[in-house]
Amino acid sequence: MSLRHAILGFLSLRSMSGYDLKRTFDQSVRHFWSADQAAIYRMLGELEEADLVEHEWIAQEMRPDRKLYRATAAGLSALDAWLVQPAPAVPRREPLLVKLFFSGRLAPDALHTLVRTELDSVEAELRAFAAYVTTMEARVASADSATRELLVGPLVTLTNGVSLGVAYRAWLRALASDMTAGALTAEHLVSQLKASLGE
Repeated sequence: MSLRHAILGFLSLRSMSGYDLKRTFDQSVRHFWSADQAAIYRMLGELEEADLVEHEWIAQEMRPDRKLYRATAAGLSALDAWLVQPAPAVPRREPLLVKLFFSGRLAPDALHTLVRTELDSVEAELRAFAAYVTTMEARVASADSATRELLVGPLVTLTNGVSLGVAYRAWLRALASDMTAGALTAEHLVSQLKASLGE
């Protein structure tokens, strides 16, 4: 996903300031696509230059005026064209897996700490997902049918994040359990892999 199209997607839902966009990224798609404030503002400038978004100033009492962006007709067309294109394959970069690949150099305690730290991080992410599910449940309950249809896409991405997180947690727990039991051996791992593949 490109930042360009993510911004167009959010602006297809409603007009937003750069600050609103950052908050929306953090509250909705951060588990699979993050964006920093500076990059969002840079992209808004590029989109406006390309006539894909436009802005208006909204006067506010007691606060600075707000600059609200909205997608233009050309921006919505660009978003629609992008949505139907097949998603490109994305190369994976997994720092923990690189460390585990060379973990034969680590003392058992250091390896266990590495896995436990990652497991703690995944547990925290799953707690954040649980809070977000509660928020989405309330939104679904109070939404009209048209809004419920718009919530399907965000909920689909949430099922992906939760499914991957739960599977990753299970893998890390099994790894930690094998280490604690002294069962993390080459023979045991080959046996596990064959069982997982149904061999």
